[in-house]
Amino acid sequence: MIENSSLNNNGSAGSVDNIVLALDGESIILKNPSISAEYDLPEEDQSGQSSSTNSSEKGIKPKKLSVNGLIEYSTPDRLSRLIELSYQTEKGGAKKLYRVANATANVINLREAVFSGKISVSPHSTLLAWQIGFTLSERKSVPEKREARAQQRAVENGDESVGAIIEEVPAEHEEKDGLSWFEENILAKANDVMG
Repeated sequence: MIENSSLNNNGSAGSVDNIVLALDGESIILKNPSISAEYDLPEEDQSGQSSSTNSSEKGIKPKKLSVNGLIEYSTPDRLSRLIELSYQTEKGGAKKLYRVANATANVINLREAVFSGKISVSPHSTLLAWQIGFTLSERKSVPEKREARAQQRAVENGDESVGAIIEEVPAEHEEKDGLSWFEENILAKANDVMG
């Protein structure tokens, strides 16, 4: 069971460390942690001027985990390490992808995420601590993996009716004799048909 920390007489947070989040197995130790999750299921109204309730889905967007808490002035190394983690990148230069261990993340099935948006660090108004806040944004989500598998199966089966598969333009699309691929393959054919 995770206990909430309390205040000491000197105005600092109590001695109970709350470990409620780990990134790649490394504990993020915060006092008075608050972790919340959110995600969008966007849709667009398709009813026009009617009273219909039709709408079109726009896909499942990545889940986000918002983390807030305190890091005491007496443990600046924890804040330095958190900042260091947020700046880490993969070999190709992309943001580092972390395995996320947290009860809320587990419930919403958020497994891998990157630091995204703002990371805020400010002195707490009454405690000897920094108030920190950051967001972890999901990558390689379950819907994303499902969609990739469906596209792969469609390619393997030769199914061209899948809307997510986009035909590649041939390498010869570069301009020949001053004509673009579009002009050569589409407009020229239309011109030949029209005479």
